Amino acid sequence: MRPQASLRQRGMAVIAALLVVVAASALATSVIERQGLMANILITERDRAQAAWLLRGGLDWSRVVLLMDARNSPTTRLDGIWARPIIGLPVGTAEDPDRALFSGQIEDEQSKYNLRNLAEGARIKPDEVQALESLLQWLDIDSDLATIMARRVANSQPGEDGVPHAVGLLGIDDLRSLEGFTPRVMDALQPFITVLPVATTVNANTASAEVLGAVVPELGLAGARELVVQRDKGLWFTNRGDFVNRVRSRDKNAGQRISVNSNWFRVTGEVTVGATLVGLRALLHRSNQGLASVRWVTY
Repeated sequence: MRPQASLRQRGMAVIAALLVVVAASALATSVIERQGLMANILITERDRAQAAWLLRGGLDWSRVVLLMDARNSPTTRLDGIWARPIIGLPVGTAEDPDRALFSGQIEDEQSKYNLRNLAEGARIKPDEVQALESLLQWLDIDSDLATIMARRVANSQPGEDGVPHAVGLLGIDDLRSLEGFTPRVMDALQPFITVLPVATTVNANTASAEVLGAVVPELGLAGARELVVQRDKGLWFTNRGDFVNRVRSRDKNAGQRISVNSNWFRVTGEVTVGATLVGLRALLHRSNQGLASVRWVTY
């Protein structure tokens, strides 16, 4: 009996040892996995921080470009250096420049219809609503949405009581909560409307035919398209009077909503570092001296 008991004890000892080995292996595997996960998190955060710094450099680049454009030309045109996008520019280290890639673009926000023009002092401006209605019709969008947007803008302004009844719009994405602004409508509006802190004119050198035809009613869509074709061939507008003469308008107020230069620009950019992608959007205001300041920025 004693040899059998001894063998049984030895077997139990072997099993116990195997269980200890299995438990130790599982614990070691868990520790290694956690360390690997932590290392990946640290690498991602490092890449994200590097991308954010590179995007700040891209924002400074856009300010320099806008300053150079202002010094080189009294007008803001689509053939300016600011209108040339950057795609896939290597901005990594000297040893591995392709590890970080930068892409960026500057858009003229005064080439679009500014919703801020729809109201002043919490009062809706009927002529501006009419202009926006024309734009919506040409975009195959329900023109009744122009009144909804006008009310939303008016409600965000201080009225007679000095208190606004709604939060101000930061961008057109804020319209998504309003009735009728479906994803299809929002996608169609993106290239043609904007929201700026102050009322602005439309730059005739950068605006689309739809926007030009909307803000200059007697021009119409067909006339605006013809004008844009001539403009994009290099016949840029030198001043407001030049625009009025080429429109051949008898209305002295035809060019009141028009300008030939811009002060508001939107900057979009993205940096890829390794497997990490970080994007940036910013609104810049360029002063009459050409210096551009950042009004807001989001990552």
